[in-house]
Amino acid sequence: MHTTEKLGPIGLIGLGNIGGGMCRRLLDREYAVVGFDVSTDARAMAENAGASVVSSAREVAETTSVTISSLPNSTIVLNACAGPEGWLEGASQESTLIETSTIEPAAIRDLAALAHARGKHVLDVALSGEPPQAAAGELVFQVGGDEKLFQQHKALLEAMSRKINRTGDIGTAKTVKLVNNLMSIGNIAVASEAFVLGVKCGMDPTRLFEILSVSGGRSAHFNHDFPQVLTGDYTPGFRTGLALKDIRLVMDLASSMGYSTRLAPVVEALYAEACERESADEHFTSVVKIYEDGAGKRVSPRE
Repeated sequence: MHTTEKLGPIGLIGLGNIGGGMCRRLLDREYAVVGFDVSTDARAMAENAGASVVSSAREVAETTSVTISSLPNSTIVLNACAGPEGWLEGASQESTLIETSTIEPAAIRDLAALAHARGKHVLDVALSGEPPQAAAGELVFQVGGDEKLFQQHKALLEAMSRKINRTGDIGTAKTVKLVNNLMSIGNIAVASEAFVLGVKCGMDPTRLFEILSVSGGRSAHFNHDFPQVLTGDYTPGFRTGLALKDIRLVMDLASSMGYSTRLAPVVEALYAEACERESADEHFTSVVKIYEDGAGKRVSPRE
C-alpha cells in the first residue's frame, strides 16, 4: 500500500526555503499537502505548486494526522505549535509533529512534553541540506525520539531524504545539528582565511581550489560551495544571518552545559561582522569578503 493512503494529507507549518522545498518534494511523490506560513508569498508559491493552503497552524493540524514544521527559531516554533491557533490546539489524539527547525534541544524537549501531556507525539528531526536538496529529496535527517514512532513515519522521512541517522531520545537530533553546524560554519571561516592568504601569496584562485579540493584540509562545504565564491556568486542557500543565529545557539548550548568554547566566539564575531557589512542575506561563504578587503586582493570578480 502506498504510504499516502495510510497517512492522508501531510501538514506543513513553514513554507519558506526548506519548508517550500519539502512541500514540492512531497507533492512530486504524490502526497497531498496542507500548509501554512505567515508569508503571503510563501503561501502563494505552495498553492501554485499544488498544496492546499490554510490560514493557521491550527487549521493544518485539524486536517492532518502528521505535520512537519520548518521554522526560523524556537520562539516561532513554540508559538506556532503550542500557542494560540497553534498545532496543539487543532491536532487530534495520537497526531504526530515532525519538528525539523534548528532550535535548542531544551525547546524541543519542552514541546514534546506539552504534546505528550495532551496525547500527541513529537519527533525531533534535524536536517542537513539547502533548498535544492529539500526539493530533490536529498536531505540528510537526524532523528531523535521514540523508536516505534520513528518506524511509523520512516517511509515519509525517506521520501524527503537520501539518508537518515538515528540519534537517540528527544533533543539529541537538535544537539547533533548544532554540533555539526559549528563544524560546518567553522570550516568555511577557516577556509576563507586560508584561501585568501593563498591568493595574496600569488596563487591563481581556480588552481588553488583545484588543489585544495583534493587535499587534506578540504571539507564538504568547501568543495560544494567555494566554486560559487570563485565566480563572486553569493546567492543564498544557507544565509550568513542563519549561520550567525546557529553559532549563537551553539554558544548558548555550551554555556548551559558549563562548557567553555574557544573557537565558537571567534567564528561568531566573524559572522557578526559579515552581517554588519550587509551580507546577512547572502550565502554564508560571504565571510570571504572580509578577508578579501583585509588583504586588498580579490579571489572573485567583484567590484
